[in-house]
Amino acid sequence: MATLNPHGWPRLPDWLDPHEHRRSPGEINQEALGRCCIAVAFCLCFAALAPPDVMPFAFAGLLFLAGIASISLAVVRGDRPLASHLTAWDEAALLFTGSLGLRLWLGPFPVN
Repeated sequence: MATLNPHGWPRLPDWLDPHEHRRSPGEINQEALGRCCIAVAFCLCFAALAPPDVMPFAFAGLLFLAGIASISLAVVRGDRPLASHLTAWDEAALLFTGSLGLRLWLGPFPVN
């Protein structure tokens, strides 16, 4: 019978790897911006399923939820908010800023 040998198991995925010191800050920044752009694209795709008059409001709400997910990722990964490279905290700040800016630009929610 074979014994359990965890040395052959794959390592953590790159987005959850706590050992980011093995990568350059440029690679880390590129990955963070890529995750942020993907989150915005997913939010826009799902907001497009809403009726046309509500779609921008749905997009702003989904951006807010994506910001909460980025904060959760930052906490799970143990990112430092004031790191010299972009982190999940910075992604959350970008998503929250986009959500707030869109809501301020749209004004009050339309009432039927």
